[in-house]
Amino acid sequence: MSVDFEIKAGKIYYLPDGKYVPRTSIVHRQKKQEGFFMHPVLVLLVNGTHVHFYALTRVPPPAIRDLNMCMRIGSTTVDEGPDVLKLAETSGPMSHETWVNLDQRYKMEKQYLKQWSVDVELDAREVAKLQTRIDWLEAQQNRFIYKPLERDLSTVEPGTVLLLLNPRGAPTLGAPVVIFKTCYPWFLYLRVKQMRRNDRAWRDPDGCVHARRMRLAITREPGPGHDDDDTPAMLLTDDSPDFREPSLNHTIKSPQDEKKKRPGKRNTYY
Repeated sequence: MSVDFEIKAGKIYYLPDGKYVPRTSIVHRQKKQEGFFMHPVLVLLVNGTHVHFYALTRVPPPAIRDLNMCMRIGSTTVDEGPDVLKLAETSGPMSHETWVNLDQRYKMEKQYLKQWSVDVELDAREVAKLQTRIDWLEAQQNRFIYKPLERDLSTVEPGTVLLLLNPRGAPTLGAPVVIFKTCYPWFLYLRVKQMRRNDRAWRDPDGCVHARRMRLAITREPGPGHDDDDTPAMLLTDDSPDFREPSLNHTIKSPQDEKKKRPGKRNTYY
């Protein structure tokens, strides 16, 4: 089956009834919300024979809206701010208010997509705006809801923070780790922990300097890692997003090894 129309990034297409998409399609192996098929989708990337897209909805679920995991598709070519995606000059509008649900990015064979009833396309600059929001979500990463993007990890460098997936059935999706050494497809890593002020290392400031030195605070500005006790810190790069919560690199244990299959990239720091 071939596509008799051009599929472009930043344009809206129609995902047909699931019965018209063969069971061999990779889209059936991805976690999908109820009513996934027979809805418009926004294509963000065309990669050879496959497309990467986000589902569209009239009303975002409350949790998705509260966590800023959605963006509204505008009805004009006017820039309405960081939460709205304006249309291209040649685009028609959607017939009703439409939101891009950024909860999960899907992938499927492009021949199964259909044209949408209206020619709706984002302004080319809005794809970058959408990517900025996605990068922010990758850094904030609500572990119970947001699903990080899969990436090619063959070029990952030490200092990159990845999501280490938990076993299937775990209450959370995964936990952040900092890559210590690479030997693809294997990595040595150290775990990233939340900086908890009720830890004994902070309750006993005079007797636990060594413990604090083995918990390197992750910060943006040079300075003592833990208040003013001259402990070292790890610095974020200028282009790295911040962590959602104060974090530290847990160096008490030796680096662990893991073969990465599907982690998502988060922050990068020196």
